[in-house]
Amino acid sequence: MFGRVRLKTIALPVEHGGWGFLFEPILLGLCVAPSAAGFFLSVLTVASFLLRHPLKIFLAGEDAVSESPRRRAALQIAVVYFMIGVVGLVCGVWLGGYAPLVPFVVLAPLVVTYFFYDTQRQGRKLAAETAGPVGLGGVTTAIAVAGGWGWLDAVLLWIVLMGRTLPSIFYVRARLRLEKGEVVSRWPTVSIHLGFGVALAVFSWKDLVPYLTVVAVLVLLLRAAHGLSSRRRSSKATRIGFLEIGYGIVYVVVAIVGYRVGW
Repeated sequence: MFGRVRLKTIALPVEHGGWGFLFEPILLGLCVAPSAAGFFLSVLTVASFLLRHPLKIFLAGEDAVSESPRRRAALQIAVVYFMIGVVGLVCGVWLGGYAPLVPFVVLAPLVVTYFFYDTQRQGRKLAAETAGPVGLGGVTTAIAVAGGWGWLDAVLLWIVLMGRTLPSIFYVRARLRLEKGEVVSRWPTVSIHLGFGVALAVFSWKDLVPYLTVVAVLVLLLRAAHGLSSRRRSSKATRIGFLEIGYGIVYVVVAIVGYRVGW
C-alpha cells in the first residue's frame, strides 16, 4: 500500500525536544493525579502531537507531485492519528466529563499559533518555540482536573511545569547561539529561572506547591549559569538537546516526588 515510502519519516517528527515537551506534562499529570479519564486525555494529546507532522507533509503537496505515494501515505497516517485522537477524546469525556477540556480550549490558540509558524517553516522563532510547549502543557491541568483536583491546584501544577518549560526554551536558544560564536547576554535566561524560582518559593511557603519544586528550578538555574558561562564545554546541538531532555526528566521526577510525599 505504501510502496517504498519510509513511513518513519512521515509518522514521527524529527525534533527531539518536542518529545520531552509532550511526555513531561503527561508524566507529571498521570503520576500525581492518575485516572482513566486522564489516561485517555493523554492519548488524545499524543495523537494530536503526532498528527501535526503527516498533516504538514500532506498540506505541503501543492505541485505536480502532490499525489505522490509519500503524500498519500501522509494522509492515511494522519487519518489514523485523528481517529485515535477521537477515541481518546470520547473516552476522556465519557469518564471525566467536559470540565477537563477547558484547559485545551483556553490554550488552543497557542497550539494553533505554533502550527501556523511551523507550516510557514518558521518554527524556530521565539513565539513558535514558546507557544507550542506552553499550550501542550495544558494537558497537565486537564489530567489533574480529570483526576478530581480543584482548579487552583490544577493550574498551579501547570505553573510548576512551566518552571521547567520556559526556562529551558530560553536556555537552549541562548546556548545554541553561544556555540555558534554569537554574543549572548545571560541575564534574560537567568532572570526567567529566578522568576519561576521566586514564584514557586512563594507558592510553597503558602503550602500550595511542594518545596521540592523550588529545588528543581534551582537545579535548572545552576545548569543555565554554568552552561552560559565561559567555563562551559563546547557541545553539539544534539548533545545539548539530549541533555536538556535529561534535565526535564529530573525536574518532573523531583516534582512528582514532592507531590507524592508532600514535600
